[in-house]
Amino acid sequence: MNAKVIAVWGANGSGKTTTAVNLAFSLSQRNFTVGLISSNIYYGEMQMLCGCNIPDDRGIYHALMGGETKNMLVQAGKTSVFVLSVPDKFDAMQLTTISAKSVKDMLDDANMRFDYLVIDGNTDLNNPISSLGMTEADKLLVVHRPSVKDCLWCDSMRNVFDLLNLSYKTAHILNAHDKSCDLSAYKSSIGLTFDFELGYVENANIYANTGQAIVFHDLKQEREYISGMKALTSSVILGGGQ
Repeated sequence: MNAKVIAVWGANGSGKTTTAVNLAFSLSQRNFTVGLISSNIYYGEMQMLCGCNIPDDRGIYHALMGGETKNMLVQAGKTSVFVLSVPDKFDAMQLTTISAKSVKDMLDDANMRFDYLVIDGNTDLNNPISSLGMTEADKLLVVHRPSVKDCLWCDSMRNVFDLLNLSYKTAHILNAHDKSCDLSAYKSSIGLTFDFELGYVENANIYANTGQAIVFHDLKQEREYISGMKALTSSVILGGGQ
């Protein structure tokens, strides 16, 4: 069956990459095969969070050059999540121009290989993997960490949502409120209704640095996050297409 394409987007520091990774693993826990695509074209951030390695002869640039993703993704451990990112030892001096057509061909090919595609978006609107991923996606998840910076980012992106007609397929996620920002003032300033909330996890950075997804832990402080992620995952499964 064709994959449902889920794009995850947000300001820098919003936790969008962590959200994308945990959504992918949460979908895999429901017995789906998931392709997880990074739009970071400078260094291999995604595999660090997933506890896997991408060798030089695989990864996203090879997929873009060949127009297909066969053998280019790397399995994350023994899960049914497969990661597409730049190789671990990628040299940023090798960066080349990425065309919209090569990205479209790659996404179409991956779409036929997985039950779900989760694309970790990039704040840079000129990133073609991210921008095309957002427009091609069945569902766009926008992640917000409560802060003044997030309010400013959201204001600057309002016209983007309108011009690209993204609002109808967008769900907003309140992520990791650590009480550093007054929540009522933030909600009043940003003027959004949040569809899901993911709780603050104190050990999130430890999990990230050791390649462990939050959803694989069942400690007290993680349960609020996991509960929100389960609700988000169920929504994706039941209503991934709009």
